Amino acid sequence: MNPGALPTSIKRQSARFGPWDAAAIVVVLATLVLLATAWRGIVAPLPAAGEAVTLDPAALPGYALRTALRMLAAMALSLLFTLTYATLAAKSRRAEAILIPLLDTLQSVPILGFISVTVTFFLSLTPGRTLGAEFAAIFAIFTSQAWNMAFSFYQSLRTVPLDLTEASYSLRLGPWMRFWKLEVPFAMPALIWNMMMSMAGGWFFVVASEAISVGDTTVALPGVGSWIALAIEQRDLPAIGLAVLAMMAVILIFDQFLFRPLIAWADRFRFVQESEVSQPTSWVLTMLRRSRVVEVASRPVADLWSLGYRFAPKGRERMPAPPGEARRATAVDRLWQGAVLLASLAGLWAIGRFLSTTLTLADVLQPVLLGGSR
Repeated sequence: MNPGALPTSIKRQSARFGPWDAAAIVVVLATLVLLATAWRGIVAPLPAAGEAVTLDPAALPGYALRTALRMLAAMALSLLFTLTYATLAAKSRRAEAILIPLLDTLQSVPILGFISVTVTFFLSLTPGRTLGAEFAAIFAIFTSQAWNMAFSFYQSLRTVPLDLTEASYSLRLGPWMRFWKLEVPFAMPALIWNMMMSMAGGWFFVVASEAISVGDTTVALPGVGSWIALAIEQRDLPAIGLAVLAMMAVILIFDQFLFRPLIAWADRFRFVQESEVSQPTSWVLTMLRRSRVVEVASRPVADLWSLGYRFAPKGRERMPAPPGEARRATAVDRLWQGAVLLASLAGLWAIGRFLSTTLTLADVLQPVLLGGSR
């Protein structure tokens, strides 16, 4: 067969250094330089109050970089939390009975509540260093992103089509391979869109996460949020306008270098393909696919990932449940519910004991008496 007649999709790529390789090298080197620049500020000593943030326009690009890295770190933690927490809730009926109500409760807690409880703990991890405050800020942004993503992934795992699940059993895919070959790809389109919504929601809490004030503890981390807080305090409207422009620039960069490539990559995982809808494209994804440098650099990671599939246990075809399995499951469920009930009663007893030792009868009746006197 004539090699020139082969389809483009299976032609051997040229080994020559091309423009896409040059673009990939520039992007990677620029990313490394930006990370190194931000890291120097993260490990620096914690600045005194009023010395960390300035409204000098020359400092705003660095502040925008620090904010972007915090949001990316929080997004990575949210993704890790989603893949573990939501998977456990979707795979186990007994865990679901606890994890889903707990997740619903956590998303109802205001972000300021998390900050007031955790900021002292994170600052104590690295005394006198900015790293502890960075942990507190990242965790605050994490609480604005993780819950929505976890609910999305949980719902996707619960709605995997039955015929695809049966096909995975017929192919003898084990739990590990079924998770990465079927369930994660099926949930990926919805998860990416929820990642975008969670990232957008994180911008609402940037000010609260970077300008932290809890009791006598005041921490202002260099970032767009602390810039806005200082500009509002000084009533500097031009500075607020510059901060809005910086946020727009960061959002545009996220769109071009992160979310648009992810959307174009995940389009192949859509379960229902609509012929009338044009497929999304991304120049960054095209660059990564056509660059020989990226292919060579990512090959060891791909081989290591494939090694995990090789050693993963093989699955078995679905067998009919034994007659006594339902009765055994019911007994285990009752034991589990009893254990959860005992744990809940123990928690209520601990709360009641704490309140009884810290509050007096006068403290409890004071609001009632004051209300009656009015």
